[in-house]
Amino acid sequence: MAKSNYSIRYDPDKLRRMIEEGKTAKEIIKEFNISPYTLREHLVMLQNQDKKVYIINGLFDQSETEKPKQRKEGIVFSKEILDKSGFEPGDAFEMIVDDDKIILKKIQSD
Repeated sequence: MAKSNYSIRYDPDKLRRMIEEGKTAKEIIKEFNISPYTLREHLVMLQNQDKKVYIINGLFDQSETEKPKQRKEGIVFSKEILDKSGFEPGDAFEMIVDDDKIILKKIQSD
């Protein structure tokens, strides 16, 4: 059976050793030169092989692996938030900063 691309770098002994040493996801990803998604695949394969659960610190921490996308300006709300609020895409808002709060006030169109 042919190996997939991510399997070429799969080294269960090295991965197991790094996990037991307490290496973080970031350190393991760098050492193997793989993506967080590939590390997740390797972890599943190792757990399946060893019939044991391993924990890798930072692997499922979104702030470590997936940085939020930034735009030049503006705030992006999900469709669910817009549906709940009654606002529409493209609505304009005035931003008011009050100590530790940001208040958005919809600008009424004429």
